[in-house]
Amino acid sequence: MKSTCYKFLVYRVFNHRVSRGSAEETEKKPVSILTSDTSVHPLFSLWFIKKRAYRLLLLLIIPCLLAISATGQGNSIKVMTFNIRYSNPEDGVNSWTNRKELLTKTLDRQSPDFIGMQEVLKRQLDYLLENLPQYQAIGVGRDDGKTGGEYVPVIYKHEHFQMLDNGTFWLSSTPADTASVGWDAALTRICTWGKFLEKNTGKEIFFLNTHFDHMGKTARAESARLILDFIEKETKGQPVILTGDFNCSPDEEPYRVLTCPGTSLSDACRVAGNEQEFLEGTFNGWGNEKEPKRIDMVFYNGGFVATSYEVLIIKDGDMFISDHWPVLVLLKAVF
Repeated sequence: MKSTCYKFLVYRVFNHRVSRGSAEETEKKPVSILTSDTSVHPLFSLWFIKKRAYRLLLLLIIPCLLAISATGQGNSIKVMTFNIRYSNPEDGVNSWTNRKELLTKTLDRQSPDFIGMQEVLKRQLDYLLENLPQYQAIGVGRDDGKTGGEYVPVIYKHEHFQMLDNGTFWLSSTPADTASVGWDAALTRICTWGKFLEKNTGKEIFFLNTHFDHMGKTARAESARLILDFIEKETKGQPVILTGDFNCSPDEEPYRVLTCPGTSLSDACRVAGNEQEFLEGTFNGWGNEKEPKRIDMVFYNGGFVATSYEVLIIKDGDMFISDHWPVLVLLKAVF
């Protein structure tokens, strides 16, 4: 059976025909929207082909643009580490009640994909998630593995990332023991980890967040070794991001443990920052710290490369956003 090729015409046009053996002027007849007539004006054919080509081009480009905007930074991930200071009524003008709105507005404006927070109490976490609905969180309280004590939550944009697995281990010689205190530490310390799927690309990453002890020198070094051991055994070479308040500066042993050759971890500040930023303190002590140290850091393995680094100095009059400045890093995915 002979098939008929139909042409889809968007506008009604006139087809010019000349009668054979006649000197009459061209007869103008309307062409049907659906026609089997193969005599189409060449100018219209060219216009029609171009329009179809533009549409096809748009169909190809739009998915690419959507992929680029999936995390807001193309194939990069915006990461923040931020010790928000636990809610303490004795902080006066810097109390959580006064600071919390400034903090949520800052997070909303900066819009990181992941935030590794420290010193977060349950009521603070509830407030943040209630006022920042674009985020979800993983983590437990360090005192009981449930809701007691400080969290070190991993907060993430659930529109872009799906949490596949997560857990907590205690920074001690018995990391599976809830509320265990390690070595010479003064307090219970933990590390929260999560395995995430980037929805747009289907790629998986591990994100770890921690808070080292402020007193125990041995505890800080051993905590660094414990985290490296977890990364080596559990992540199986997958991309890793590690954030935290490490309570140590780059010239101390825990930092050297984390960044020594063979660990595969890089310091985002050392890669993307400058010499001044490398020395810039992140603990401000409400403005009372005479020699602020850089103790809040972002590390990553070979799955990423740091392309920008910034310490966010944020105050509202005499009120500080926290006794630590938030640190913002852009990591370009190379996996």
